Amino acid sequence: MRNTWNTRLIAFGLLAALSLAATPAFAEQKIAVVDLQRVLLSTKAGKAAKSKFESLQKRKRKALKRRDSALKKQEKALMQERREIEGTLRAKGPKGVTRELQQRAQIFQQKVQTFQKEVLLFQQTQQKALKELAKKEAQLLKPIEDKIKKHIDAVAKAKGFTMVLSRVAVVYAVAAVDITADVSKRMNGK
Repeated sequence: MRNTWNTRLIAFGLLAALSLAATPAFAEQKIAVVDLQRVLLSTKAGKAAKSKFESLQKRKRKALKRRDSALKKQEKALMQERREIEGTLRAKGPKGVTRELQQRAQIFQQKVQTFQKEVLLFQQTQQKALKELAKKEAQLLKPIEDKIKKHIDAVAKAKGFTMVLSRVAVVYAVAAVDITADVSKRMNGK
């Protein structure tokens, strides 16, 4: 019973699609596609924004890498100190633990706690940097995207398209309906 019901729904859907295709309103639809990424990267404004963003990203990455390297060195030193303390404890045994060794272990524990706080702070700094970069990227791209949309609208109207889809969302389209080059020319003032 269920298979019959599904078959009927599919058949009804196909009939509905065919009847829509036969209607004059649907037949008059003229659809274009545009590769927004290609337009963005082919325009002067897009290239400038990309360059500015990459420069900012590089500076942030460099600062984070320096801090990461310092933390790795600190971690390595702590691991070495831990091995030394554990080695001393093994060599002397439980009866050979001196006040000096206890103090050294306490200082080591404080160093570990401080290191853990620094690692947490570094992780928070990384997250903050990612958020700042995303915000800056959006800030740089927003005016360019607005211009691109205006030019898409103008090209679509001039060529009689009733709908423009992003190339990313389209599996197949003939080259004749791709308006990417036209939008890029308009963006570059040609």
